[in-house]
Amino acid sequence: MNIIYNNTAKTIKKIIFAVIVAALTALLIIYSRKVLKEKASLFLKDESTYSSQAPSIELVEAHVYKIVDGDTLWVKIDDKETKVRFIGLNSPEYTKKIEHYGKEATEYTASKLLDKTVYLQKDVSDTDEYDRLLRYVWTEKVDEITEDNISKYLFNYELVHEGMAKSKRYEPDTLLQQYLTRAEQYAIKNKKGMWK
Repeated sequence: MNIIYNNTAKTIKKIIFAVIVAALTALLIIYSRKVLKEKASLFLKDESTYSSQAPSIELVEAHVYKIVDGDTLWVKIDDKETKVRFIGLNSPEYTKKIEHYGKEATEYTASKLLDKTVYLQKDVSDTDEYDRLLRYVWTEKVDEITEDNISKYLFNYELVHEGMAKSKRYEPDTLLQQYLTRAEQYAIKNKKGMWK
C-alpha cells in the first residue's frame, strides 16, 4: 500500500512539474511573439519615417517686384502685394540704417530675384512683429527638401553661402537652420562676401 502511495505521489509530482514546465514554456512563447510583434511594428514605423526624411514641401508662387535689402523683398501673390523676410539669416541693413556690406547684399539679392518668380515656403510662424511673411525663398519649384535642392535652389542658403548674410536662428522657424549654419561656415572659411 505504501509503495503504491509513493508511486502515485511521484507520478502526481511528475505530472505537476510537467504542467508547470508546459505552462511556463507557453507563456514564454506568447511573450516572445508579443515582443517580436512590437519590435517589428517599431521597425516598420522607423522605416516609414526614414523613407519620408525628404518631406514634400508646400510652395506658394510669387513674383518679386521690389527689393528692400538683402533679406527682405516685396512680392505679389495672386495680385496681392506683401513683404517677405527670409527665414534663418540676417543680411546687413541698407535702408535707414546703413551697415557694412549692406549695399552689396542688397544688390546681390536684386540681381538674382528682382522681376523673377520665386516659390515661398513657410516654416512654423506665418509673420513677424512687422507683419512681414517669414519664408524660405526657392528659385525653382522643388518637390522635396534634399541637400541637392537646398544647395541649388534655396535662396536663403545661397545668400549665406556667398557671404551676403549671416546664419541666424529665429525660434521656432529652424527647419533648415543646419544647412544655413553650414553655408556660413563655408563662407567664412572661403572668405566670401562680408567675410573677405
